[in-house]
Amino acid sequence: MFGDIGKLDVVREQLNEVSSSFCMAKWMHVTIHLMTGHTHSCYLPLPHKIPLSELKKDPSALHNTKFKKIARKQMKNGERPAECKICWDIEDLPGNNYSDRHYRGVDDWTLPYFEKVKNLKWDENINPSYVEVSFSSTCNFKCMYCSPTISTSWMQEIKKHGAIKLSKHDHQSIKWLKFKGHNPLEEDNNPYLDAFWEWWPNLVKDLMYFRITGGEPLLSPNTYKVLEWLNENPQDQLDLSINSNLGIPEKQMQRFMDLIKPLVADGKIKRHILHTSLDTWGEQAEYIRTGLKLNDFEKNLEWYLNEIPTGSVAFMCTFNNLSVVGFKQFLEYMLSLRKRFNNEKRQILLDIPHLQGPEIFSAQILTEDFYEKMNDLIAFMNERQDERIGIKKAEIQKMERILAWMKQEKSEDWLSHQRSDFYLYFKAHDERRGTSFLETFPQMKEFWQLCERTYEIGLKS
Repeated sequence: MFGDIGKLDVVREQLNEVSSSFCMAKWMHVTIHLMTGHTHSCYLPLPHKIPLSELKKDPSALHNTKFKKIARKQMKNGERPAECKICWDIEDLPGNNYSDRHYRGVDDWTLPYFEKVKNLKWDENINPSYVEVSFSSTCNFKCMYCSPTISTSWMQEIKKHGAIKLSKHDHQSIKWLKFKGHNPLEEDNNPYLDAFWEWWPNLVKDLMYFRITGGEPLLSPNTYKVLEWLNENPQDQLDLSINSNLGIPEKQMQRFMDLIKPLVADGKIKRHILHTSLDTWGEQAEYIRTGLKLNDFEKNLEWYLNEIPTGSVAFMCTFNNLSVVGFKQFLEYMLSLRKRFNNEKRQILLDIPHLQGPEIFSAQILTEDFYEKMNDLIAFMNERQDERIGIKKAEIQKMERILAWMKQEKSEDWLSHQRSDFYLYFKAHDERRGTSFLETFPQMKEFWQLCERTYEIGLKS
């Protein structure tokens, strides 16, 4: 979701008047992973554990942790919290670059609260205006960059085959997840979930945006509990968003439609947005997101768009090193939806956050010939720029930002390590899932061979 990018320069100045590291998202946004008891504000920093001792005193500690308050203090004082490194890297690039700190500053869920947050003491509690919550890790997909922490399908595979052996560590090790406190809890025995429902009646009054993520939210009973609660307790100020991979069985899709339609049609909420994810198109998209069947995806998306005439759809593209070669086809599909369904009441939205980790999936490990493919993508987007039914200026800027980030200098040791592990990961992927990287991504044959050679050289050294 974008704010008014015409205000970026003005808001950047306002933020920097408070301090050169001040960011509204640290106060007004939160993502809460209730199945593991972790939280973070802005989706870029790694989540941190919510201490149960803090939660017992105040359920709003799902957001207002002591850890986060220290970061707020740093931001008030012009210090750069280490967890926000991606923004500092973008801001330190040559030229006039906008980081997510600036984009979040112009969002409609931060702009109205600027003076309030500016004048708050760093250790004061606050109800956020934008909340994302994960109730459960239940999921029928195994996306390559995902984890057993947030996908039961991934968990089943790791229990069956074990962790994936990379050059220096075991990827997706259940033992490591347990050690780090990321082992998911059951929905019916979860103190973090209990705290959420305790906080909810107070929290919802201040919410502008509420988004349910997963796992696959439409496989969680708590998602339907929210929908039922809102049907009984309308919140006409609330933008409700729900993530879905749109690969759910017809029974769950029908239940969702039966509950969401009266919320929207009867004005019980302000608006509904369905968030979904594709990272490229065709069989390459299905390779990245094991479990995805594009025919089912398109059918369920059309069902929603045709029956919820004011319901918007937001594509979240986790742009990774497998996205580049097929992304133009995805954009063509997205543009076709905009031409058919965009109107004064709803939009087909697009966000393109670039994947940071695991680093083996990062576009930064690609070779320089992929820069030209990115330039072709940017040219394609520029040729179709139109704020109503084409590509938006902010979307082009984000793709340009990704290319600039890809071009950042990297050490040869780091590149060799990540490329070796890229080869090891997808070799295991193909063996476990009956897939073929080279048949699916023939355009990446030379890169694959480079990664294979890099791995073999590493064995000999």
